[in-house]
Amino acid sequence: MRIGVALLATTSCFCQVSSTVSLSNGVQLRIAGTPSPLKTALEPASGNSFYRIFRDENDLAVFAYELAVDRAPDGDQFRITAKPAGSDFAARFPKADGGKPTPTFSEPLESPLLTNGGQFSIEVPTEPGIAGGHLTDTAQIQVNRRGVVAPDADTQASQLRFATLRVFMNGKLVSPSGAGATVLGRYAMFYLPGHGAYFFSVEPVQHGSFVQIGVVDHGTLEFTLDNDSYTGRSDAPILVHSDRGELWVYHDPNYKPAGNWTKSVPASGSRDEFFTAASDSLNWWLPLQ
Repeated sequence: MRIGVALLATTSCFCQVSSTVSLSNGVQLRIAGTPSPLKTALEPASGNSFYRIFRDENDLAVFAYELAVDRAPDGDQFRITAKPAGSDFAARFPKADGGKPTPTFSEPLESPLLTNGGQFSIEVPTEPGIAGGHLTDTAQIQVNRRGVVAPDADTQASQLRFATLRVFMNGKLVSPSGAGATVLGRYAMFYLPGHGAYFFSVEPVQHGSFVQIGVVDHGTLEFTLDNDSYTGRSDAPILVHSDRGELWVYHDPNYKPAGNWTKSVPASGSRDEFFTAASDSLNWWLPLQ
């Protein structure tokens, strides 16, 4: 089966459900798919890649691939790659297609270098007769280093916002003091080198390790975890819908980003770097449980 790959014009209209993540280095990645009867899922693969899984009405995977994002050393260009879902995927999802190998790409599909607003379109083959024989996923990169993201009026009651977040651990500043754009979404997180990642929600979530320990007062977030006290200070109110409230918090001490798309200076190589992020789905970072 021939797989087609093309760049879409930046004026294309997204009329289907999409998934978006924004980072404090200004990078925003949005993935949108063709409307179809298939169910789609986004599962973390590594720190800079995600599994895109398509399932039928019986919850069997009809196709899957790994989507990776890499940032050029100049920091202004990006490359998106659709990779075959290989042995790591099979080991993690052994029953995805009822024990059979899940269909995937035969070889990687690589975008040219994309600049701000650039899109990469990926034709996804499915079983004949399903959604016309193929679907199209579109990944879009946007960069807004210092901009403020406007809240969505339909979902703002459950949105969090970190604006130039500074994090203090036991009273000591452990993050950069003034870097980072605003991130806003249903879920938020920050990564602290040497300590892992911390995830936040204003509502109970299915992931069983979240605990209701965060307290927000305007632009200040406080919580205590494993005998350490944390304070986050944001330049804008953290809760979009109110001045004060409580948050559910989960700490993954083993989380470590891969690649360089989270870095403010991509040429820094393997040097660990603090960052914040927000998304409409926890599946960007955490597997479903």
